[in-house]
Amino acid sequence: MSRTSAESIWNSLATAIDEIVLRNSSILSFEELYRNSYNLVIQKHGKLLYDGVTSKLSSHLNAASQRLAATADSSLLEEIALSFENQVITMTMVRDILMYMDRTYVT
Repeated sequence: MSRTSAESIWNSLATAIDEIVLRNSSILSFEELYRNSYNLVIQKHGKLLYDGVTSKLSSHLNAASQRLAATADSSLLEEIALSFENQVITMTMVRDILMYMDRTYVT
């Protein structure tokens, strides 16, 4: 697999992560996303996948922290709880997609 093909696959995975964060996961094929991440790792592009996921999730977490920082004190705890629940759902879905990378590349 060429670097260009790997980057194209990563871009589709990055878009899928964005959709998961936006709660549009019903339009995604998790089997295809898992297969794409599996293929990146198998074809020796695990670093591209790992670094991309790290960057993508960090940017989403930074955006969430900025939203929380702008929240009024009176509703801050409720917003933190909601943000945490959303993050748990997001990370569960992302974990399912990246399960092979987690078992093989990360170790």
